[in-house]
Amino acid sequence: MTEQGAYITRIGEYFGLKNPPTLTATISRKAKLTITRLRSDSADHAMTKTIPRESAFIVALQLRDLRAHELWMSGRPIPVTPYAKDTISAVDLDFEPTWHLKSPFDLLHFYLPSAALDEIATQNASGRVDTLSIAPGAALLDPVVRQLGSCFLPELERPERASSLFVDHVAHALTAHLAHTYGGMRFARPLVRGGLAPWQERRAKEYMTANLEEDISLAQLASECSLSLSYFARAFRQSTGQPPHRWRLERRVDRAKDLLLNSTQPLAEIALACGFADQSHFTRVFSRIVGVGPAAWRRAQGSMWKYVPPREVSASEAKSSRSGCSPRAIPWNSQREIEARV
Repeated sequence: MTEQGAYITRIGEYFGLKNPPTLTATISRKAKLTITRLRSDSADHAMTKTIPRESAFIVALQLRDLRAHELWMSGRPIPVTPYAKDTISAVDLDFEPTWHLKSPFDLLHFYLPSAALDEIATQNASGRVDTLSIAPGAALLDPVVRQLGSCFLPELERPERASSLFVDHVAHALTAHLAHTYGGMRFARPLVRGGLAPWQERRAKEYMTANLEEDISLAQLASECSLSLSYFARAFRQSTGQPPHRWRLERRVDRAKDLLLNSTQPLAEIALACGFADQSHFTRVFSRIVGVGPAAWRRAQGSMWKYVPPREVSASEAKSSRSGCSPRAIPWNSQREIEARV
């Protein structure tokens, strides 16, 4: 899941950071959005290197107050304000920005190629997005970006194990929001009403079910259904009432339940067999969906179905037992019913 290309090496070098955690999301077959968490506790992080000119934007979401900084565009200083926590800012890489970060910082850095914005616009039958209407140096409050950005934070803790399907879903929503709110994109056609065709829904579900333990992307699912990524994401939710990543999580839990009931595999092995990053991830997801952790669920199912054979009882035990049942017999059912169950 971690982007290994030249961009990640460069962004770390530009900001004087080594291997910052990064995710790469697929917006279309040709365009990607890169999400990087940049942070430093240094009181004066010095100047960044100049980012070479290219057709792309950087949008930043502040995770803490950035009290003192300077910005240059095309070699000229730009007036700036302090960036408060939860605000966003943006720069056009066509103007070769450079920053001097004079206070500790922690931010999400979204690298957004113009091709990604254009792809979103094309999918929505809108004109090209030439710019984002966020003035350089300005800071804006945007609750949507803040909320979507927060979804990436758990994934950035272990980017090599992040779910591509989930990251793509959130990144697609973020790109569409930025294109619509700041790029002037208009939704010229109505949203999908009929959802997927029956064969498309069946194919998407079959593909996800057959690859539960694999990391698949939203673009792969869209391709299987011969649809654009944007159209597929909307149509799948219209047909099933859920986004693809949520539907897939529930199928992973279903498979886990089967293994919990019908095997003696430990939780760590079941987690990997069902596509979870590890036992901790498995436990969190299972608990959220089922309402109880997998170990407790397995114990509960075992106590419900387990057959307890009778033992010999003493005369005094037999006399004191009104029902005539063994003290070890399961109280909520008859022995015959239990034997039928097992």
